[in-house]
Amino acid sequence: MEPQLLKSILMNRGIEPFVHLRIETPRYVLKTLNQAAELEAVLRMRGEIFAEEYGVTGLAGALDVDRFDLGCDHLLIQYRETGEIVGSYRLLCSAFTSSFYSETEFELTDFLSSPGIKLELGRACIRKEHRKGTVISLLWRGIVQYAIETRADYLFGCSSVKTTSFASICEIQESLKLNGQLGSEWKIEPNPAFRFREDEKRAPHCGLIELPSLLRSYFSAGAKVYGEPALDRDFNCVDYLTILKLSELKSSFERRYRNEQSA
Repeated sequence: MEPQLLKSILMNRGIEPFVHLRIETPRYVLKTLNQAAELEAVLRMRGEIFAEEYGVTGLAGALDVDRFDLGCDHLLIQYRETGEIVGSYRLLCSAFTSSFYSETEFELTDFLSSPGIKLELGRACIRKEHRKGTVISLLWRGIVQYAIETRADYLFGCSSVKTTSFASICEIQESLKLNGQLGSEWKIEPNPAFRFREDEKRAPHCGLIELPSLLRSYFSAGAKVYGEPALDRDFNCVDYLTILKLSELKSSFERRYRNEQSA
């Protein structure tokens, strides 16, 4: 299936980005991809990381590609010393598409029908050896610049936490509520296929779960999660629907990622 999907992307959408971005630092280059070889490299990197770290079957040695890659831009990070692509992010903007990956897991009609341009962030991937603050910061610089270029009002997307323990998730939910990180403005809930079954709720507690650095950085920017998390059985994780109102973006965060010059 993947060769046909990749061919469809190249034929129907091509590789010309909706928004041209390029940010260079001494060690890395961040850009919106605009070459067929870059697209294939990003999709193959996604497949490798998802197969190795999430245990997704059928992706070992394969491309991770789906229909949402047809209507998006891809941010990529290239390591200047080797030329290798070491990070990527998929960006779907309501200025260019009306179809979003998050809708496969969550009921989002209320949110998506509200006024404002929405920018979905997804399929975040960074190779382990480059998974550090400087690279995450560079990705954020690209995201903030892309949001400015598209005049986005909201950033949103699925934020994965590597656990399927219902008991552990209940603890996370309580912590989010206590920290004021659980929003309620829109009616958002997992679609039926992504809800916990009763037998899954009885699974044993798996201990304290540390939130991933990417989700923590969303909270640092002022984002909140909405509704219960969705259970992604294919990726052996739960996904939180995360929304950041750009009108409420913390000023210190915005200043940092508008002006930061090194990575």
